[in-house]
Amino acid sequence: MRTDSSARLGSGDVPSGLSPAAVPDVSYPTGVVSAIEDEFTIDELAARTGLTVRTVRYYASEGLLPPPVRRGRVAVYSTPHRMRLELVRELQDHGYTLAAIERVLSRIPMDASAADFAVQSALLTPWTPEPAEQLDRLDLERRAGRRLSEADIELLLAVGVIEQLADDRFDTTPTLLGIGIELLDLPIPAAVLRNASNVIDTHAIALADELSELFREGVWEPFRRGEMPRADHEQLAVMLSRLRPLVVQGLVNSFGRASDRAARRSLHETP
Repeated sequence: MRTDSSARLGSGDVPSGLSPAAVPDVSYPTGVVSAIEDEFTIDELAARTGLTVRTVRYYASEGLLPPPVRRGRVAVYSTPHRMRLELVRELQDHGYTLAAIERVLSRIPMDASAADFAVQSALLTPWTPEPAEQLDRLDLERRAGRRLSEADIELLLAVGVIEQLADDRFDTTPTLLGIGIELLDLPIPAAVLRNASNVIDTHAIALADELSELFREGVWEPFRRGEMPRADHEQLAVMLSRLRPLVVQGLVNSFGRASDRAARRSLHETP
């Protein structure tokens, strides 16, 4: 689920809509940092990255930032610090918790290049870009445009349209909620909708796991082993961003064709 952009010691690891494996075991080949162009005091660094000074100090104290250069009593930060903290801010905006972000940073070498950070960002960007919202019961009904009975809430929970939070609050997105409200209006037994949701989830998880394994073996492992030219690292990040909509569209088309075939088989098999 989505969280605010300040560092916190909250529970949970990944944002809503991502599997527990969404923070991959990422490590990089040793890189060469591009020429340092910027220098910042800690206040300037915090302002540049949109984080608080307290957050910057915390990551530095945990050894997740390179040591700053000391000039007298002034600590001077530079481009490597900015890149790491910009990734922190991006992951916070995606809903990652402090614990998850710490794991990500701990796997990135201190000499990682800008291209390495671009790859990391592309890998960890959620496939569902629509931010989740936390709504109380009244707000949920306002968004739905109707009163929701306990049976309605139970069904929306069962099919994954909403997620129960503390204090009678719910986590959802406008798109998911719209789908859920349409489902409530269909004359289909709730048990059928629940079972259909389970079938979709089961096959979606298996498909995501298999595709992830193909990517890991064919692309990610060669990158980690340093077999990919460093000039291609930035292209890898671009490829990852372009690949997502292509995969989603391919899945939609494949499912449509499979559904057509199933319908034709059913027609022929009907006595």
